[in-house]
Amino acid sequence: MIREKEKYYGPLLFFLDSISTFVSYGLSLYFYLWFFHPHFIKYWFLKLGVYFFEETIFIIPFLVVFFIFFNQFVRKNDYIYKRKAVDILYQIFSPLFVIIAVFLIFFIINPLFRVNPWFIVIYGTILCSFLFFDRMLISFYINLLQRKSRVTRYILIVGTNKKAINTAQLFNAHVEWGFKVVGFLTYEVEEVGKEVYGFKVLGAVDDIIFVLEKNVVDLVLLCQERENLKDLQTLALRCKTLGIDFVLDTNVFVQNIRKITFDSVDNSYFIVFRSIWLSPEKLLIKRMIDILISGIGIIICIPLWIVIPILIKRDSEGPAFYIQERVGKNGRLFKMYKFRTMVMGAEKMQSELLHLNQMDGPVFKIKDDPRLTKIGKLLRRTSLDELPQLFNVLAGDMSLVGPRPPILKEVLQYRPWQRKRLSVIPGITCLWQVTGRNEIKFDEWMKLDMQYIDNWSLTLDLKILFLTVKAVISRKGAL
Repeated sequence: MIREKEKYYGPLLFFLDSISTFVSYGLSLYFYLWFFHPHFIKYWFLKLGVYFFEETIFIIPFLVVFFIFFNQFVRKNDYIYKRKAVDILYQIFSPLFVIIAVFLIFFIINPLFRVNPWFIVIYGTILCSFLFFDRMLISFYINLLQRKSRVTRYILIVGTNKKAINTAQLFNAHVEWGFKVVGFLTYEVEEVGKEVYGFKVLGAVDDIIFVLEKNVVDLVLLCQERENLKDLQTLALRCKTLGIDFVLDTNVFVQNIRKITFDSVDNSYFIVFRSIWLSPEKLLIKRMIDILISGIGIIICIPLWIVIPILIKRDSEGPAFYIQERVGKNGRLFKMYKFRTMVMGAEKMQSELLHLNQMDGPVFKIKDDPRLTKIGKLLRRTSLDELPQLFNVLAGDMSLVGPRPPILKEVLQYRPWQRKRLSVIPGITCLWQVTGRNEIKFDEWMKLDMQYIDNWSLTLDLKILFLTVKAVISRKGAL
């Protein structure tokens, strides 16, 4: 819970450490020649191989990178938010032991080794400085995101006892953890609507589904003991149904269940019941892929950003872009961008066309929609109207692959189990897009989203992206 950001940003820190290892190695060679062989500095890059080093010495930065990789990913050493200074010092200075050990081995096996030991001092100093800077840079980046509320997670606390209040105050006192308390659920009905130490009591425990639908909540934390185990199980099941993480303070008795993780904050210890589990390391890779592909896509489509708006404006009155509020992860609202494909005032005309709806459930879609403009029909058939969503992906509101973001009116009609599709970041394309799209029923669509969430992997994302290209070309299921 608290340390997920360490795992999420771990690959990024490893990348920075790896770059720093090789950059500091190059700088060390330069400074070594500057101080000890200044007459070679002008042509150091030409004479380095024949004068300065045995070829075997170039293995050092590779061994350092391997050591950092082993330390971070094999030993599972949390690299970013360690609480003790000794842990940070170990991360920064431990690569020195690798450098010293390699030098000693070279001296032992090769008496004619010609590298001055001062190189160790120079390389070690520069490398440790870079490793320290990497951690400062990552910490600054995370703090910047937290100040902008981009990585804030919202907690709903169950209970209004002393333990619950202390936990809420603890989170409020440590803004750097990136958590914000939404409010309390209570077991005492008369407390509903009141404030407890500045925190709102949003409802009774039995109202949890209603409260989760009305508020942005990322996890539910149970802090109050219950004698009836069935009450606890019901609470955990409701969170699982909606795709919300359920966290249990160990002061509350609970039986063993599958897929739990453990965490600690101050003197409190928690068991986290995960309704879904997405590897933080793989999520970072997914995000990096999103940024890379969306950035490249935006640049490649520069001619389309010019041509399509002109065609839309010439075809009908109104703006070229259509901006609509959609529901994102766990109920967050964001503005989604599309090229406008309908006449102005199309939303007001929907009530007159309800009898033509070809989708069941809360979704409204019809074939040969009379509200479509001429250029709009072409954009829909080719899926070019979705292109502006690349900017949503770049901003982090959407991903390339994920459940399609619904509008709020549709979400309000969801059954509880269907809200689980909101537990991940929405995407431009999904299993529904490549499995018939509008030809399948609404419940089947929702089940496909559940299937994606429960079986997510980077390989599945790549498969869906390739199938999306095929579906767009064939226009299968498009309305």
